[in-house]
This record gives sequence, C-alpha cells and structure tokens, in this order.
Amino acid sequence: MKFIHISDLHIPVKIPIFALRGKMISGYLNFALRRRKLHPIEAVENLLEFIQKSDYDCLILSGDITNVSHEKEFEATRKILSPVLNEKAFLIPGNHDRYMTSSVKPVDLYKKYFGEFSGEEIPNADGEYIRVKKIKDLTLIGWDSNEPTPIAIATGFVKSKVMEITKNYLQANQIKKYAIVCNQPIWSITYGFESEYHKMKNREEVVSSLKTNPPLAYFHGHCHSNWIRNKTADTPYYIINSASTTRLSGPKH
Repeated sequence: MKFIHISDLHIPVKIPIFALRGKMISGYLNFALRRRKLHPIEAVENLLEFIQKSDYDCLILSGDITNVSHEKEFEATRKILSPVLNEKAFLIPGNHDRYMTSSVKPVDLYKKYFGEFSGEEIPNADGEYIRVKKIKDLTLIGWDSNEPTPIAIATGFVKSKVMEITKNYLQANQIKKYAIVCNQPIWSITYGFESEYHKMKNREEVVSSLKTNPPLAYFHGHCHSNWIRNKTADTPYYIINSASTTRLSGPKH
C-alpha cells in the first residue's frame, strides 16, 4: 500500500477577535503573531495539489487541522481540504481541534465537519472515541488522546478502557494487519521537542499494551518535526510522525 501521512496543518483562518472566548484569545494571538507565519496557506495549497497528483491508497491526517477549534475554522478547513476528502482519507482530531470544551459540547465540531472521513465507531465502544476503517487489507484504528486543557498545557491521555476495547475488537475479528492513528506520540527524539506539559501522560502504558498484538505502525503528529522510528524490541512497529507537513523549515524542523 502507498500512504500519504500528513498532520498538524494548522490551517490559517481569520476569526473576528470579538468572536473569541477564554483560552481562544491567547491561542489566536499566538497563531496570528507567530504560527500563521510558520504555516502559510500557500504551503497547504501546494500540499493539496501534490496529493491530488499522487498515486496513493490511503491518506492519513493525524490531527490539528485547526488552531483554536472555533467553528469558523472548521467551516473553512472543511472547504479547503475538500479536494482530498474521499474514501481514501482517514482523519482523527488533534489537541488544537479539541482546544475548548465548546468544540466538543454541546456539539462535537470535529465530528460535525469531518466525521464522515473518520471511519465508523468501533462496536461496543461504550461512548469512547475509537474509530475503525478498512482500506484494502489494512485496518486503521483511530484514537482521540486529546482533551481541553488550561493555557500552555497540551498533554494527552489514552484511557485503559480504550486500549482494552481496541484489543478485544482486534481479537474478536482476528485482525493482525492494522495501524493506530493518534495525535500524540508514544516516543520522541531527544532534541527537546516535548516537555512534561506537552506529552501523552501514559505513553508507557500505551507502548506496553501494543506489544501483545503489535500494529504495523503508529501514526501521529503533535511534535512539529518529521521522523520515522524503526521497529525495536520494545516497540515492534514503526512510529511515524509527520507533524511538520506544512511548517516552514527552521533549526529543528
């Protein structure tokens, strides 16, 4: 199979300042003053053109389409990404797509605008976000490790319940060829990309749970760089990060 893996597009969308509330204000100012320069819309346009011209089987987008999870962002990004949103696409939300509680309740905005490209809810999910989609002979499992957090905090967590339900589903359906897609990494390079305020809080538990029936790969984003970690004894699967897809190059990117 041929994959295209993209992540953390942080598509620039203008929002009137009076439409922002709470944490959105500081997040949007950070976007307007810094992030918008690093993620220019021209990079997104070039990426979409490249994807449309490419021969591929599966497009994975592992979160952070938006910046502050305002509905205007979801409306705009849905239109911008529409040329590549089809049966080949599999998307999951990132922490910026869950930036505020208002993006999840009373309406899950990510599901409203991108749910049809996030696969089906896994049977017996018991209200947890676990999505599944089969493309050719590969089963894709999507997890949501994100939750609204205070300012300057971008941690995540995958519930033990989510891992157990996923494990039972794979066993019940005798699925061996599968991949996990989740926004936050379970491993990172040692160049200072992650602080304790930016990482998955129970990554060791996730790594341990995946050893029983290891996936082919764990696709993620969140840390704004790109890397592939080869299989090891502790992680017998590839760990693939494409979180610098549309970010301009810099000393660490």
